[in-house]
Amino acid sequence: MSTKYFKAQSWLNSTPSRNGLRPEDLENTLQGSLDLELPMEASAKNYVFKPQNFLVPGWSGEGLFSKPGFVVKKAHKHLISDAKSQFKEIINRNISQHKIIYNEFSIFLEARKIEGYPIDSPIKFSNYISSAKEFDEVVTEFIDLYCFRSVIVYLYKARFLLVLAKRMEISFDKIDLHNPNSILSRIFKTGSSSELKCESFKIHQFSWYRPSHFVSESIREIKECLTLISTTEMIKLATYDLSKLEYSHSYSHKSFGLLINKLLIHFPKWLENSKSEKAYPLYGLLNGKSSERVSALTTKFAGNNLSSLSLSHWMAQENNVIQNWSEVICPEFKGDEFFQGKFTQICQEIQFLTFLVDLATYQGHDLLGLICKIMNDKFTKSNSNDAGQMSIFGSSDIKTTRTTYDRVVLNLTDLPKKNPHHFLMGKVSNELKDLNRDGYLFVFTNQKFFVPSHNDKVEQFLKDVRIEAMFNLDQLNGRGEIASFLYVFKKRKQFTQPAFLTPIASSEKEACLSFNWSGNLEIFNKFETFVDEFQNFMDTKSCAATPVYQAEPCANLSFDFHQDAILDGLLLSSTSKDSSSITHPSFFKNLTKSCVPLDSFFQIESFASEQAQSKKGNLTSDLLGITIRKEERFPLLLIVNYTNPKDITLELTSADVYQAKLEEYGMAYFQYFGLIPKRNDINLNVFREYFNTQLGRQIIQLFLNGGDTKIKSKLRSLLVPKFFLENNHIPTHILDAFKVFNNSSSEILNSHPIELTGAFDQSVNFLNTTEQKYPWHTLGMISHFKLSLTRALEKLDHTPTEIFKNPVIVEQLVSTSSQSIYPKSADIFVRMPLKNPAHIHLPLTQVEIGTEGENHYVELLSGESIIIQLYTSSNLAQFIKFILSSALGMEISSILQNMKVPSATNIDMILSNHSSLKDALIDLQERCSKRILSILTTNINS
Repeated sequence: MSTKYFKAQSWLNSTPSRNGLRPEDLENTLQGSLDLELPMEASAKNYVFKPQNFLVPGWSGEGLFSKPGFVVKKAHKHLISDAKSQFKEIINRNISQHKIIYNEFSIFLEARKIEGYPIDSPIKFSNYISSAKEFDEVVTEFIDLYCFRSVIVYLYKARFLLVLAKRMEISFDKIDLHNPNSILSRIFKTGSSSELKCESFKIHQFSWYRPSHFVSESIREIKECLTLISTTEMIKLATYDLSKLEYSHSYSHKSFGLLINKLLIHFPKWLENSKSEKAYPLYGLLNGKSSERVSALTTKFAGNNLSSLSLSHWMAQENNVIQNWSEVICPEFKGDEFFQGKFTQICQEIQFLTFLVDLATYQGHDLLGLICKIMNDKFTKSNSNDAGQMSIFGSSDIKTTRTTYDRVVLNLTDLPKKNPHHFLMGKVSNELKDLNRDGYLFVFTNQKFFVPSHNDKVEQFLKDVRIEAMFNLDQLNGRGEIASFLYVFKKRKQFTQPAFLTPIASSEKEACLSFNWSGNLEIFNKFETFVDEFQNFMDTKSCAATPVYQAEPCANLSFDFHQDAILDGLLLSSTSKDSSSITHPSFFKNLTKSCVPLDSFFQIESFASEQAQSKKGNLTSDLLGITIRKEERFPLLLIVNYTNPKDITLELTSADVYQAKLEEYGMAYFQYFGLIPKRNDINLNVFREYFNTQLGRQIIQLFLNGGDTKIKSKLRSLLVPKFFLENNHIPTHILDAFKVFNNSSSEILNSHPIELTGAFDQSVNFLNTTEQKYPWHTLGMISHFKLSLTRALEKLDHTPTEIFKNPVIVEQLVSTSSQSIYPKSADIFVRMPLKNPAHIHLPLTQVEIGTEGENHYVELLSGESIIIQLYTSSNLAQFIKFILSSALGMEISSILQNMKVPSATNIDMILSNHSSLKDALIDLQERCSKRILSILTTNINS
């Protein structure tokens, strides 16, 4: 199909005006013509222009100037010309004015990197302006910029005055915009209850401009339009040179501003609620409308993209203005002195005042009362000292070197290539100085804070600072310029200690909340789904009792949360590229879907020592005549082992050993919990194996880290694979193929290693099908077999005589020549500690092995009397004990005369050449562990 190409400019000119937006206005906004390709069938007459069809998906033209905006923009140009015409007059007013303007000129030269400029003093600059008929390029550019900014400050002030007058029902006819300061000084009277503490209304470098009578027509036009212009249009109008401005579409988006709002206000409350368990509302909603109940939250924005951050902040504030607030964010955007210095602070402060008018209107507060209270709170907080003491009479009676804030937002995306980690820590340290003792610092950066090579520096740094949470956005594609990581810092509370008390240096593990946002943002507008999910998470979950959380706000987007921990300057568990790690995004997602809490299987209650039990409880039991120990109420005991903070373990055993375990372990690093099964078909071996697998250990670290508090709630939410709830059994006719898994430890020790391994291999061939259909039963069989292998290995280590039962050893021993132990043997020395020679004929009742220095001996006892001691090698002594254990009751004299044993050399050689049994058991144990882990991960990922 053929197409017709034509310029968008000609088509736009022929398009009728829609919604007050003229074609030439749209053309001006788009800054020139665009080459668009349109179907031939789509005629200019009936085609409806939609900017989102040609530009950014989801955009509906909100950024275009409105009709009032174009009126103000046109008047703005006239006012700039008027300001330039007044420039020669104001620079010669007085010496102070010379210095103020020259100081701005110096900042301008520094920003433009102009060195050695000949006009290097206020007097020279004033003389040059007064005498020169035409200015050079540098001065001309400065005058343009200076007048531009002065006019913008005037427009902000006039806008605030008009919005205020409209809300106070003051007629615009009574408003003289040629001198707005005069009217504002009458509304906010100095020394009265309505006095306004505001830097922007004081005399400063941009406060000189007052429109002359030559621009009265422009002033008349903007009277009606300034109250209708949006914040976005105002900020865009206040931008002098877009080409040199650091601008980000992502940071300037409303959804990012909403995220910042929730971080600044709701996130700290959520943290403090969870820690203190106080029941006050998360949002701090007001029951009444009194402005006295609304406080200021002083906030500093610093770093990169401040213009973009300011735009997203105000869009978010205007979006939330219909809500009732207990705290109002008082923002200060502090950056580079030239681009984001005093001029930006003044404009943003007046914008904040304008916003307070809307806030008071929507929420029904007293207008002047709210504005004055918030600004006074802001002033008082900002001028408090490090100890939090505030001035009563003013800022002069308290010596403070820095202004402090409740919140600081640092956007640090522009990092040096050389040693970025050191640069990050330096910037964070500087911003922490501006934070009050209860404040929070939010740092956006592309540099990881926890780097193994810098763990010593990080550990030292965290002695005075605490990391409350971290957000990982590295795997969120389409986020634009937004940084990969967000770290939330807070100062530690310092407590003075007596001089004689020297604390013992030790590593302490601290909890750190970890959020991970991943997926693909097809359009950035979907970023708001993360913000909504974040709010929902704070509304429904507690950080202290929620070890893991996973949600999918929409397709291809994932919201993950888990409890992390910091030890020795490192994260114990962090996002890994290893797909077997539970914090890997895909595995984390499957984990939360295919697992259930531990309290689905057990009722969990904490044990306490008898000394720790309350007196009231003991008294009640005594009065009732009933004393029931906790270990009698619970059949199972779960022990949490905190001896190694990097490797927390769980031990599941019977409750009757509670007292013995308590005496063995103590209570310093161990906590004890009683379990009551909620099901009759629970296989405890499965749970034991699960707790000891690599997967289970990772989950335990994830859920139980962050200290030994609130362990019961964490245990209850500990994730366990959902298929543990199943009870599907393998059919009986198939079970015959798995007979080897039913072997006890004794049967395993009596098996030939080759035959045992062969039987295991044969059974494994059938596991691939059964573990898919019957994972619970299959896991139970393998767990039982592994437990039998473990016990068999323990018997070999603690009871060496067990090895002589093995068919391989028996076969070798039978074929080996033997020798009598009495009257003469090269390997055995017979000692008879007899007081009565007749005792040699007593029956054998007990055989013991002992050592005397490096010598080993076997004692033959009858009753409690030692009849004979046979001194020999260690292995031969074990063999003699093994033989005599089946000769109990025989006369010791008969044993001494008739028993023959192999030589010590042959025994040693047989045992050393046939260690294959132990090797086979260890190999089978490892294969069982791998199989168990495979079944767990397969069922979680399925």
